[in-house]
Amino acid sequence: MARSFEELRRNCELIERFGLVHFDSAEMDLSKMRSIELLPSRTPMKLLPAWKESILSVLCSVEKHCELIGLNLAAQAARDYRTEVEAGRISTHGDTGAAFVTLNKIIKLQLRENLFMFIAPDRAAFYAKPQLFGEAVNKRFSSCQYDIEEAGNCYAAGRGTACAFHLMRVMEVAVQEFGTSVGIALTTEKNWQIILDGINKAIRALPAKDQRTIALSQAAGHLYNVKVAWRNPTMHPKITYTLEEAADLITTVKAFMNELVQVI
Repeated sequence: MARSFEELRRNCELIERFGLVHFDSAEMDLSKMRSIELLPSRTPMKLLPAWKESILSVLCSVEKHCELIGLNLAAQAARDYRTEVEAGRISTHGDTGAAFVTLNKIIKLQLRENLFMFIAPDRAAFYAKPQLFGEAVNKRFSSCQYDIEEAGNCYAAGRGTACAFHLMRVMEVAVQEFGTSVGIALTTEKNWQIILDGINKAIRALPAKDQRTIALSQAAGHLYNVKVAWRNPTMHPKITYTLEEAADLITTVKAFMNELVQVI
C-alpha cells in the first residue's frame, strides 16, 4: 500500500513514464523499489489490483479528511474519482496521476478560502479536555465542567486572559462551597478574600490534630497558592493575563480543586 496521496501520484507518474516497477514489499514505497522494466515507448499501464486497492484507500481517506475540515468540493471530487476507479473508467496509471493532480489543485484552492490556526504541541494537550481537572472534580463540581474545559481551550488557543476568566468562574463556585462547608453564611454575597479570612478563622477554631482539620488546612493552603498565582492581593482578576500566568493558574486551581473534593 502506498502511504500517502502524494506518493501514489508520484508512483503513477513513474510507472506511466518508464514501465513496470517492482517493489521489495507489498508497500509501494519508492525507497523499496527493486527494479523497473523499461518499455520501448510510453504506454498506458493498467492498474494492478494492489494499486487499485491502494488508490481507493487513499481517496477514501482524502474524502473523510476534507469533510472534517469543511472542504466539501474537494470531498465530492475525491468521492467522484473513487467512483470512477471502482467503475473502471479510471484504469491506468496515467489517468490516476491526472486525477490526483486535479484533486490536489481543488484541495489547495479550497484551503485558500479557510483560516487554519496552529496550536503548539505543549498547549495542544489542553484542548478539548472535558476532564482537565480530573473525574473527581467534574463529578463534585459538575456546574464547573464547562468553564474548566473552556479554560483549557482558551489556553491552547493562546488566550491567557480568557483562560483566567473561566478559571475565575470555577474558583467563584469552589470558594463559596468551601466557605459553606465550614459554616460561613451567605457566601454568594461575599468576596473571596472575606470568605478566605472566614475559612482560616473557622479552621483555627477546630481541633488542631483532627484529620479533617488537617485536610481543611491543606485545602486552605492551596487556596492561598491560587491567590498568589492570581497576581492580586484581593483575589480580583486583573485586566490581562499572559500565557505564563494562565499556565500557573491552571496548575494551582487544579491542585486546589482536587484537594477540595477530598474534604467537602
